[in-house]
Amino acid sequence: MAAAAAAAAAAAAASSSSDDAKHAFIIPTKVRNLSLHLSTAQYDIPYAVLLLLFESLLCVQIINRIPYTEIDWEAYMEEVEDYLSGERNYVNIHGGTGPLVYPAGFLYVYQLLRYLAGGDGSDVRRAQFVFAVLYVMNAAVVLTLYTLVLRLKRRSRSFGETKGEVEIAAAAAHTSWSWRVAMGLCCLSKRIHSIFVLRLFNDAPAMLLLYLSTLLFARSMWRTGCFVFSLGVSIKMNVLLFAPGLLILLLQSQPNLLGTVICLSICASVQLILGAPFLMTYPVSYLRKAFELDRVFFYKWTV
Repeated sequence: MAAAAAAAAAAAAASSSSDDAKHAFIIPTKVRNLSLHLSTAQYDIPYAVLLLLFESLLCVQIINRIPYTEIDWEAYMEEVEDYLSGERNYVNIHGGTGPLVYPAGFLYVYQLLRYLAGGDGSDVRRAQFVFAVLYVMNAAVVLTLYTLVLRLKRRSRSFGETKGEVEIAAAAAHTSWSWRVAMGLCCLSKRIHSIFVLRLFNDAPAMLLLYLSTLLFARSMWRTGCFVFSLGVSIKMNVLLFAPGLLILLLQSQPNLLGTVICLSICASVQLILGAPFLMTYPVSYLRKAFELDRVFFYKWTV
């Protein structure tokens, strides 16, 4: 009798343990299913929108809580003032940090920013909020590029010896969340936030146009992309560092050499049109200063 009772107790305990185990895995299973569901393509855009909302709030908090540090904004405004006063000789256009060394597009963009910042560039706080908008736009373009790559990887990924719908879904979810984590990390860069909303550097509009041109290239809009790319070059020459890669892509994507020549002609035409007021008056001065390819950059000026 005692043995039978012990056996019955052991069976009851085993049954209870089995039930507890089943209940213990209810929540993880639900979480796993939710993760698989949220990793699908229909949630790509909502996820990016949430990141952009986070970015918007973060930019506002940075502007409100972290003091602005003057580095180049006043110099930019002084250079724009020289241009507005009628000066067309690039050698004579100066700011507090030295002569102007950016192409003509820079002057046009910062002329607009000067108007938005109180008409004379004195309202720096308003300028910071304008750059916050530029930052969110830049983030939107970058996140769109990430999303395009993620969707491409979903379509092209080979899952090797993975068998069964559950395993395939799990592998696809892993890919999705890996890319989404990377997208989230893009929103946490202290350096990029500083360049945009605390320093107001011309890297901001220049890189926005570069990423926008990259998005256009990804959609095979090569001529429009070249136009936007050249606009970026007209603001800051560092965008030109991407030109060798762009040339290779043009040679690969265009049906013939003429197509590549047309795209390059678009790039050159933008520079000629934007630089016309200076090229028609002091061409040598403009080419020497705006495209100063022999400039020496020092580490102490990096941000």
